[in-house]
Amino acid sequence: MRRPAANSLTRVAVVGAGFIADFHLEILRATPQVEVVAVCDADLVKAQSSARRHKVPHAVASIAELAAMKIDVAHVLVPPNLHLAVTRELLELGIGAFVEKPLALSTADARTLTELAEQRDVVLGVNHNAAFHPAFQHLLERLRSGEIGRVEHVRVCLSVPLRQLDAGDFSHWMFREPRNIIFEQCPHPFAQLVELVGGVRVLHTTMLGSRELQPGQLFHERWVVAGRGERGSVELFLHFGAAFTRSTLEVLGSDGSLEADLFHNQLAGESKTLYLDFWNSFLAGWRRGGELRKSARRVLTDYLKLTLGLGQRQDAFFAGMRGSIRAFHAAYRAGTQLPADGRTGEQVLAWCEAATSWIQERAAPTITIPPAGAARPGEVVVLGGTGFIGKRVLAKLVERGVPFTAVVRRTHALPPFLVEAAQRGQARLVRGSLEDSSSLREALTGAACVLQLATGNGPTWETVQRAMVDGTRAVAELALERGVKRFVFASTIAALYLGADCGQKLIADSLDTDPQPDGRSLYARGKIATEKALVELQRTKGLPLVILRPGVVVGRGTALQHSGLGLWVRDNHCVGWGAGDTPLPLVWVDDVAEALVRAALHRTDELHGKALNLCANVDLSAAQTVAALREVTGRALHFHPRSLAISQTMEIGKWLVKKAGGRKDAAFPSYRDIKSRSLAVPFACDLARGVLGWKPLEERRAFVEHVLAAMTVDDTTPNIG
Repeated sequence: MRRPAANSLTRVAVVGAGFIADFHLEILRATPQVEVVAVCDADLVKAQSSARRHKVPHAVASIAELAAMKIDVAHVLVPPNLHLAVTRELLELGIGAFVEKPLALSTADARTLTELAEQRDVVLGVNHNAAFHPAFQHLLERLRSGEIGRVEHVRVCLSVPLRQLDAGDFSHWMFREPRNIIFEQCPHPFAQLVELVGGVRVLHTTMLGSRELQPGQLFHERWVVAGRGERGSVELFLHFGAAFTRSTLEVLGSDGSLEADLFHNQLAGESKTLYLDFWNSFLAGWRRGGELRKSARRVLTDYLKLTLGLGQRQDAFFAGMRGSIRAFHAAYRAGTQLPADGRTGEQVLAWCEAATSWIQERAAPTITIPPAGAARPGEVVVLGGTGFIGKRVLAKLVERGVPFTAVVRRTHALPPFLVEAAQRGQARLVRGSLEDSSSLREALTGAACVLQLATGNGPTWETVQRAMVDGTRAVAELALERGVKRFVFASTIAALYLGADCGQKLIADSLDTDPQPDGRSLYARGKIATEKALVELQRTKGLPLVILRPGVVVGRGTALQHSGLGLWVRDNHCVGWGAGDTPLPLVWVDDVAEALVRAALHRTDELHGKALNLCANVDLSAAQTVAALREVTGRALHFHPRSLAISQTMEIGKWLVKKAGGRKDAAFPSYRDIKSRSLAVPFACDLARGVLGWKPLEERRAFVEHVLAAMTVDDTTPNIG
């Protein structure tokens, strides 16, 4: 296996600039003898953004461009279905690969990659970071010391929430086939099982719960998997999309047991003693409690050290990632055995295959989507049409028989009603995004209206400005160039200042926004800046602009933990933005979609240059809404009122700790933003009600039963009709 010279740095590239790339790049830039040379992504804009954030010199759109850069190793961070093709291309170019789990989607493909790496004499490793989880590493140390004797049985509980499932985003790879969830989530516990009991021998699966996400899209959410490995038996309980997180691994040995709580990063054990049973039982509980307290103190101490700038980041996920990445690069440079090579990746995949062997292979349904073609008379172009509100908008356009274009990032896992509309010619489907306006030029040509629902959010102001503000401005300018007759922008009431001291008793429809945007959250600041940019285009170039500002939008597909209700410190504990006793500007998502469609199709220009509030008068406060959710869901949901002054004091305390720790990027907490989140002033919605004839659902009992209760319904497919 070729490796870099002892006096040179390992030249590294990352392929794939998605969520996980940020972790790899942060760790790589602090890894000794490693030089990050390039970020590669088919979406060059994403690659460039990632490279800027992490100070990487090059951003490219193809793997072929890496060959000339003398890359030693590329970290493969693309979706799992692309691992085989991307890794093979790298290996054939003589570039080593460190692949995010899983290595591939079958043991046969993993073997192909391993053999290719051996033929080309290049390194091939897999990021099984769960094997480097701190609590698991401590468990291995105690096992190897002989503390609990011979390993006989391993019991795993993996009960985890899925953000995409809660949000109704079923386009993610893990939802495309019933088996995918195991290949996405279970390489973590299976990599640990390989360490503990070796390869799989026999495995049986019992399905405890399944549901249909969309027609024909089956998702298995609760599993029991049991069987034998080479050196012991195993049992796993798996729950994907759980409300309560529990991730544990218990090893039963011939002379004791060890249990790692992987979520809380704690470890405790029990072994035999020479004492009588009553005293042995007392010692077992006493010692277990002591070990848990020690683990808890260590977690707290590590966090405080990090906050004060006295230590490095030690949270379990990051520590596991760092351990895995650094161990790979150290072994690669030394020419020693990799912590997880292609053979290890194949063993992990064998566990995945055994757990899903009962699932019958089925061909994915063939969906024929016609070419986009030209805009039709009255065409409505919708950006962000597959989002929470956007799906309802498209459904209402389908219901009305309006020709429309849906601009989407991906054309897989689309709502069936949208595919059907495309197949019968009512809908055009165009791949594009706010950041790539060139892809939208043809889509907008001849359109009657553009509905801009895409958010374009980000973790920094620079990202928000580029994605949300600049992206929307570019689309609006393109709409002007293409002769679009109306541009409807979906903003938010967060663009306004809504504290009790705003000087208004009723927030009327107005183009005015918060005059102090720098004191607001990134999202609110982005919406304010976007509105201002569009209004400037309206005043200087005649953009036919209509702005709609929905309130606290709820309905099927909304997470229970809506930030409009308060700060959710846990998924069932909500701390109020104040006492939580004033009525909230709640609004049903279907009513928001109805208003957007009415604005798009309105026959006159009387709303051009106007901003419309979209809030219903439901007469439910934050405390009452949480109580209603508790009643309809059966969840132990709790609302905790807290004064704004106390919240601000606590935020300042956090800021002082960060500053003491040397955090130069720590911004002083904005009291203005906290006050605005209290939503203390009611809204008038005269234009929506008077001009558009908008009549939102407002009767309190019906709202609770029809809207809040729907937030817990499993099937999040939009209603049509």
